[in-house]
Amino acid sequence: MSAAKGIFFKLISAVLFAIMSALVRDLGPVAPVGQMVFFRSAFAIVPVVLIYAIRGELMSAVRTKRPLGQLGRGTLSTFGMFTNFGALTRLPMADVTAISFASPLITVALAALILKERVRIYRWSAVAVGFVGVIVMLIPQFDVNHYAALGADVAAFGAVLAVGSAISSAATVIQTRRLTQSETTPCIVFYFSLICTIAGALTLPFAWHTPTEVELAELIATGFLGG
Repeated sequence: MSAAKGIFFKLISAVLFAIMSALVRDLGPVAPVGQMVFFRSAFAIVPVVLIYAIRGELMSAVRTKRPLGQLGRGTLSTFGMFTNFGALTRLPMADVTAISFASPLITVALAALILKERVRIYRWSAVAVGFVGVIVMLIPQFDVNHYAALGADVAAFGAVLAVGSAISSAATVIQTRRLTQSETTPCIVFYFSLICTIAGALTLPFAWHTPTEVELAELIATGFLGG
């Protein structure tokens, strides 16, 4: 794949995830987080299964040589999705997005520590400056006056969830990098969605909102957009 094509797909991915986040934010006041995780994950499996079934490559999507590795990535992704959705229900979308900028910085640090990749001094300098910027962005989240309407406790917990999501996202990238040495992309996507679906389903008996037709469409759309 050419660099230009890779950049194009990355931009499309960013737009789709932004729309998905907006839908989660809109559903937040009525739908439990676990229910949103379930729909987002369950309907993300559908296009993966259909595409590779049509291509006659379905077995490549379900056959794995590293089930424990897939379980580890799925667990990290599940934690990240729950915390991200939880943050979106408590904070403005712009603030959650701003805090998520910490994720690439954490990824660089983890790549050096876990993958033993060489990170030059200028990159470490950029990471240090980036972390300072993230800290500056986080300060208002713990200011009682900044979120008086939402409630300081709600805003602070939302900020903690957003930070947890950023850390989880970085760890997921590292685990994905390790899995790509032996696993196919559809396999990684399939097991990620499957594990998140199971985790979301386990919450449904304890928290369920019967959606309207519009809400149901939004819930299903989060899966297709996120998948």
